[in-house]
Amino acid sequence: MICAILLALQTQPLLQQSDARPLLDPMRPVQRIAQDSVTIQYFTQTPCESRVQVRQGNVPMTAWRPENMRRDPWTAPEARVAQGPAGKRTSHVVTITGLQPGKRYFYRVYDPDCKPTREERNWGASPPWRREYAFSTLAPTGQKTIIRLPVKVCLMPNVVNLESAKSGDGFAELPPLQTPEEIERIISEYKTASRFFWVNSGMRFWVDFHFFVDARRLRWGPVPEGAPESWKGIPECRSYAGVDFAGPGGGDFNILDTKDPQRTSGEPVYEESPYSGQIEQAFPRRWNPNAKRWEFYNSGGGTLGIDSFPQGVPGRSQFLGGGDTAWLVCHEFHHQMESYGAFALSNREDDRIVFNHYEPRRRIAKPDGSYEEAAWTTNGRHGEHWDGMAFWDRTLTDAQWLRMYFGYTETVKDADMDGFPDDDARLPLDEKRFGSDPNRSHTDGAMGDLQKVMLSTWVPSCLQQSWLKPEFQSHKVLATKRDNDDDGLEDSSDPYPLYPWQPFVWPAEASVDGDASEWTNVPVAGEASEGGLQYSFRHSHNEENYFGLVTISGNWSRFAISLDGEGKGVFSRDGVIGFEVRNPAAPEVRPTFGVAGLKWKHGKTADGRFVFEFSLPNRGEGLWYWTRGGREVGVSLDVFNEAGSGYSLYEPYRPVYFRMLEPSGQSPMPPGAPDELKPGPGVTELAPGDPRLKVQGGGWTLEGGVYVHSGDESALYMDVEPCAEFDLWIRFEARQDAILGAFNPATDRMGAGSDYILFVGGYANTVTRFRIFGQETADSDRMVTPGVHTLQLSRRGGRIWALLDGTPILSAKDPRPDAKVTRLAAIGGYGGAQKVQLIRYRVGN
Repeated sequence: MICAILLALQTQPLLQQSDARPLLDPMRPVQRIAQDSVTIQYFTQTPCESRVQVRQGNVPMTAWRPENMRRDPWTAPEARVAQGPAGKRTSHVVTITGLQPGKRYFYRVYDPDCKPTREERNWGASPPWRREYAFSTLAPTGQKTIIRLPVKVCLMPNVVNLESAKSGDGFAELPPLQTPEEIERIISEYKTASRFFWVNSGMRFWVDFHFFVDARRLRWGPVPEGAPESWKGIPECRSYAGVDFAGPGGGDFNILDTKDPQRTSGEPVYEESPYSGQIEQAFPRRWNPNAKRWEFYNSGGGTLGIDSFPQGVPGRSQFLGGGDTAWLVCHEFHHQMESYGAFALSNREDDRIVFNHYEPRRRIAKPDGSYEEAAWTTNGRHGEHWDGMAFWDRTLTDAQWLRMYFGYTETVKDADMDGFPDDDARLPLDEKRFGSDPNRSHTDGAMGDLQKVMLSTWVPSCLQQSWLKPEFQSHKVLATKRDNDDDGLEDSSDPYPLYPWQPFVWPAEASVDGDASEWTNVPVAGEASEGGLQYSFRHSHNEENYFGLVTISGNWSRFAISLDGEGKGVFSRDGVIGFEVRNPAAPEVRPTFGVAGLKWKHGKTADGRFVFEFSLPNRGEGLWYWTRGGREVGVSLDVFNEAGSGYSLYEPYRPVYFRMLEPSGQSPMPPGAPDELKPGPGVTELAPGDPRLKVQGGGWTLEGGVYVHSGDESALYMDVEPCAEFDLWIRFEARQDAILGAFNPATDRMGAGSDYILFVGGYANTVTRFRIFGQETADSDRMVTPGVHTLQLSRRGGRIWALLDGTPILSAKDPRPDAKVTRLAAIGGYGGAQKVQLIRYRVGN
């Protein structure tokens, strides 16, 4: 049995590993990749021989060529057929041997009865062979196989809307051309995106951006009448689509000819080593007559996939330059990657590059009989934007990355075989720049170097204009340090190795009054000082609310917080809270996700720090529910200064999941407890035998002017007008289990397990609590003692109260404050030998 378990573990795919041992991926088409062999599995509808056609090369057969240059590489002598086991079958497993290390191979599987679709023919299907796919073998010892994907990038930094320049009787002076330093800053944004892809692919996928800068003055739109003569020679920008803004990316798509970048064309371009990806980014500016300055256009992005690659059209993205360039590059080019995955992998839910517009798997019936459906989930335990891509790209196995059909297979030096290339300035990151030892796989002596660098997602910042963006913000990892956050836990065992704060939500109550002084004893959950801002976050919980405190000093303009209350990710649509706070002088809250039940107050500390205190309810009108502890809350917080530069408390958009600690001891009684119910106006008093008292079930008998209970559970009750507020009081004796209840109209059988229940001395006279709609809450050490006592259950102002002998002993938040009750009852049973001498009640609206 032990051997079987070990074997099973060995066959599971490992994420992010080196080339030191074969890659295993048993549930996908390429099961195993080694230096000199590969194992492929596939299925056919009808039994046939197991055969795989294979050829070495870097260029797909589908790459576009002019008519006179086209050839079928499968007819070349180097193409061969690998035979599987003899006989015919429908489930095929073929191991191809005799391969060279660190090389790409294309393959087609034998399926003589399959009739390919038109799309499959476009991608190389030719009966009896299915369409063409690819894999790359592992590198020789001391190296690593990677996929390099060149992308041609056309930058147009000097684009102006000449029409906007008309000002009164003249024209505004055109802005100066962008400097080489400013252009280099743009290029650095692309390098940041490349590094993000590189690290989060486990250093298997290198997006190699090649830049073609058209630095000429270009125009966005026509030359206006009366413009200076020198303007009339300004050429139109290739991205201008005939309108001021053509969504979603702002402009038009073209095909870049790298030999003549200034030529605008939509026709295929022959390239000996074809590019499969392209980006066009123009930086148009318009004149703002009120501010009297030139301002960049902002935009989202637009992307067209790789679908037309066989016709000579690469994947293409297009966007403008006034926003966050690194983010737009990452987000839009990732759409191209998703398209690459659709054609390189199996294009099924478990074998794809995940679409970066996130939503959960669902199928919801609509009133018209149709369904809102998302068959493939794109939601995981992650945050917004960058974090979603980092999360999902890390779920791809190394074998999946090495099945990439596009780009080029290369090997890079990896002397210690740790999966982290040593010293190669071409790459987005290597061991030399990271600071790890290329001759030691575990530089810190405990954790592998590749795993170490992947402690960070390498996200540069929260979304903001590139021109305002501060320095790289993800928490930098020190390669030689075993405990990066100095919290006493080594990185290899620390759940959050980059943050020194304890990942807990502390049991404590807050008043939500804008006063931070009561938070002194609650440990900080995060704090930072950057960009002229000092800010911190604390949080706590009790059985009624989750509480949060944000404090900021410095000139801030807004902050945004996201809270994942179910631990399923912020796009799960389940328990996600998000809001933005603007305007420090008179704060206003703007929802970004749900904010049901949010209460907040702002204030200032004695030293002038801004205070924002808030609460979210447990159950009731809120989105969250929990009991005691153990529930996780994911937190993400971004703060922006007056200039618009943004800073993240944790790694940008990556939630830190804090776990609620269990409470201990009794919570203090909140203010506002009701008085004991006395005879008076509005109070009804019922003596045993009063016809308004009814019994549901057996057990209650009238003996000597007292109701006495024996036997099974039953209710002694009275009907009342539907009410939201009430007081129910009894004078009683009991051995244990003194129980009062209030019941909704829909409740048929009244008992101690439903609706509003107070029990004193339950569980053999050991527990006193509320049981509200089946959920036990609050605790008291008061139990049933011999003799006559009074017991009261009250509901008012959104709270439930219990009084024993006139003293408040329990209080809890009402989870359904608007629910009406129509019956009040004393419950007998559980061996309590209950005796009821007198009942009083009062009801309100």
